[in-house]
Amino acid sequence: MKFFEANAFVALLTLLPHLALTAPTAQAASTKNFYLVTCTSDRSSSYDAMAYYPDGPQSRSSQRPSRSGTVSRPPGTWEGVEREAKIYADNWFKSRIDKNAGNLKKGEIAGTGDFEGEPFVCFKADGSVLYQTDEVVCRQKYWCPSIDVSSDSQTGTVSNS
Repeated sequence: MKFFEANAFVALLTLLPHLALTAPTAQAASTKNFYLVTCTSDRSSSYDAMAYYPDGPQSRSSQRPSRSGTVSRPPGTWEGVEREAKIYADNWFKSRIDKNAGNLKKGEIAGTGDFEGEPFVCFKADGSVLYQTDEVVCRQKYWCPSIDVSSDSQTGTVSNS
């Protein structure tokens, strides 16, 4: 019996490299993130915008977004309506924040988003400063990370077709 067990073990060891090559691989999730923000400029004008971070959530408060799009000037309400902003030439982010999301606590699910067919879930944020420049301060109202795990979402790029 020991001879059989030893041979079976050796046979299994020789198969491991082949099994590893044929095993399905896990796909990386999209790193795209949007923040729904309200910004105030030093000229006393305010506006709502969507800030785009393609490489993951904003890592420090001084990190400006890769792109942003103005939603409305003056600011409106995020809750109970679909709002959208042009991020690239013909690429739009659309958010749908629930009507009662203003009453949620930080981190609770507040709604959904869509960026050219890629799905996002939106969470209530705490109103803290997302980023600022010499001329403007933008406070986060909602944070919307992608929930896409398809292989196309891994690049963090946007097609301009």
